Amino acid sequence: MNPTRTHGGLGTTLRAALNAGLGAGALIGLVDGLGAGLRTGTSGALAWLGCLAASALVYGAVLTAVACALALLGHRWLRERTLGERLSLLSIVVLGLAWFVGLVWWTRPWVFPGISITDPKRLAVSLLLAPVGVLLGWACVSIGGKLARSAQWTLAALVALCWLGGGAFLATSRSDSERLGAIGERTAELPNVLWFVCDAMRADALGCYGNERVQTPRMDALARDGVLFERAFVQAPFTGSSFGSWFTGKYPRRHGFVRMAPDTRMAPNVTLASHLKDAPLLAGGRLEREDYHCVTFMTGAMSQSAGLARGFDSYFESFMGHHLVDVEDSWSLFSSELLLYIARTKLAQKFDSTPVASEASKWLRRNGRKRFFAMVHLFATHTPYDPPQDIRALYCDPSYAGPLSVFRSDHAFAIHEGKATPSAADARQIRDLYAGGVTYTDRQIALVLAELEQQGTLDDTLVVVTADHGEELGEHGVWEHNHMFQSNLRVPLVMHWPRKLPLNARVDALVESVDFLPTVCEVLGIAAPNESSLDERGRDRGALDGRSVMPLLDGRATAVREFSFAENGLEMCVQDLRWKLVVPSVDEHNQPLALSGQTLESLSGRGIAKPRLYDLSNDPLESHNAIAQAGPQAVRLLAALAAWDASMPIPRYEIVLSPRDMVENARRMAEIGYIDGIGQRAPQAPKQP
Repeated sequence: MNPTRTHGGLGTTLRAALNAGLGAGALIGLVDGLGAGLRTGTSGALAWLGCLAASALVYGAVLTAVACALALLGHRWLRERTLGERLSLLSIVVLGLAWFVGLVWWTRPWVFPGISITDPKRLAVSLLLAPVGVLLGWACVSIGGKLARSAQWTLAALVALCWLGGGAFLATSRSDSERLGAIGERTAELPNVLWFVCDAMRADALGCYGNERVQTPRMDALARDGVLFERAFVQAPFTGSSFGSWFTGKYPRRHGFVRMAPDTRMAPNVTLASHLKDAPLLAGGRLEREDYHCVTFMTGAMSQSAGLARGFDSYFESFMGHHLVDVEDSWSLFSSELLLYIARTKLAQKFDSTPVASEASKWLRRNGRKRFFAMVHLFATHTPYDPPQDIRALYCDPSYAGPLSVFRSDHAFAIHEGKATPSAADARQIRDLYAGGVTYTDRQIALVLAELEQQGTLDDTLVVVTADHGEELGEHGVWEHNHMFQSNLRVPLVMHWPRKLPLNARVDALVESVDFLPTVCEVLGIAAPNESSLDERGRDRGALDGRSVMPLLDGRATAVREFSFAENGLEMCVQDLRWKLVVPSVDEHNQPLALSGQTLESLSGRGIAKPRLYDLSNDPLESHNAIAQAGPQAVRLLAALAAWDASMPIPRYEIVLSPRDMVENARRMAEIGYIDGIGQRAPQAPKQP
């Protein structure tokens, strides 16, 4: 090295790093901020400008720290260069790194979707994106270097303005969530509501429902000290529609969330969370917005972007990497969509095996003595089945040497499409992994409840444990959900509040997910929503379909309904206490099948599958189709289903099948002799003489 060629020491390098970090932070912050603002729908010019400036500020702080770290590491190679050269090189590296991280994250939906970012295939693609990020960084620096001197000074002034404006915005940004839920005269005698929704958890997997193998001590204890419903059924065997019914008290073809696809959004409805903002009290007066703090902790399969979380004051979305968001705080909402904050949240989750339960526990630690309505969405019984090692050891065969250390959704698809056939050992491994997920769910429920027990507020809380649907574990040759078997439709439902509900009660009457909202309303002493109104077609989208189940608990009634109904776009189902009828909803051309005036014989010849009738009393596993022997039972159920179908304000022709439905439809059509779902029967082999 020739010392005469140096252009300043470490101070000059750090000066270059400071400028590189500030400039790169302003650019990346504004770019990412624009996307975040569009995704969150930030309203108001001042809020937009404040959030953008704050985004530039926080990115500037982080990227300046990164640039300084790189400067310290690379000073040996930079010290012979001029200040401008050091600035350019550091800017290219910092911008290249930022663009690279952004490319890796935002290409997830198109590059190996559904697998971990640390999967070898994703890592290989990430390596290919690294030079693209560097190239983008070089392009930004090159363009900036060609600007006139006056333009460069203008950009520098803009950076300084962002720091000043962003700092002032963050200093004055406030959320009113802290005052929500303060116990007052209106709510002193009302309980909190803590609602656990365990995704894809079937009822017969719990000890309190008779399973002697799977360990669920916390849920079993809730059932012993509360009420267990033996026949609780969902209205759809998949997440979105089912959640819509839980939240609104309406069937899917009334609340409008009728298919499971990424772009599906529920039409505006009164949800339980929104109703708690101004519900009439039966004793007189009304609840007000600040009476209950409504918060939901979600995995992301059920997202606030789908319109299902309307009315919640705060939400946490684990899969999306969204931190706990206060919806009335523009910066809290805006920053949840910034990649910088998403990366921070996702990184924290790498060191936390129960992020949803942990976040709920942390929130209750601070807010458990307020009045709250909290929903905790747990996902351990949904694919991928991947319980922790200590729980695996309780169920999984240590000698299993097959390929399924984890069971994912793509494995189920491969089985349904005939590309894979699980061996008996594979099937047993899948069921063992699922059993581990049930116990893992129980532990997470215990973790959350421990906070209320420690604070002494558990007895002030109505605790509800249920599921959005169950899960098929190969009993009928299919896996996962979106099937019309009891394994999918029958879910656990346990309610616990010793101050008002009976202890160790078991209810055998039919209840549905639409009954949740009116039941909670009666427990809280508030009137159920009354938004009945006709749309332009004369359809009532506002009427409640649910009924409170409290009369079953206090002796006023032995039943609240005769039938339970469900549908999934492919089939419709009706059942009573003994019989269950499943009929096709669409024909071989994916067109709705009319039920009114039809007979079972006419439906048998047109649908994607033959109607099925099960005698649940004598055939609880639904292994025998009793359609030929039932006679009047099937006719009675078909008439009830046709009347229900005709009463729904959204006609079935408005339901667009999701890609998953189409795959399932094609599979079923192939089973009955159609080719690739195109409506032409395969040639039949000639009969032998």
